[in-house]
Amino acid sequence: MAIFLDTGFYFALLAKRDPHHNRAEILFPQVAAWEFGRPMTSDYILDEAMTLISTRVKGEKRFLLKKMQDLFLGEEPIGYLVHIDSDWLPEIANLHQKLTTSDPAPSFTDCSNIIACQKYGIDKILSFGQHFEGFVTQIR
Repeated sequence: MAIFLDTGFYFALLAKRDPHHNRAEILFPQVAAWEFGRPMTSDYILDEAMTLISTRVKGEKRFLLKKMQDLFLGEEPIGYLVHIDSDWLPEIANLHQKLTTSDPAPSFTDCSNIIACQKYGIDKILSFGQHFEGFVTQIR
């Protein structure tokens, strides 16, 4: 049993003005205690989370960038970091192309999350987005 941690969870955890901040803080102890299964995430989520801090946060960002980095790469990261295999890219790209007709359309990273869940046998995703219904059980 495992749960995939999406970018929105990480960002909401640190961004106090994010509309999902309070919910992320409530879910964090449950995630840390493995109540939903082993927490897992990917290198694509690390990339996206660091980019969000850089682009959405105004003013001094170094402190938040360091906190975000620690959530992924610190001594006690929240989730086990998996790597998106380059062999999966055609499958991710095909899924992305197929789902671009949905509204809202998922990002390429969202599609990589779906494929990672399938490849690693992850049955849940913690995400505040709407792109994962029908693929994995979503925790919000």
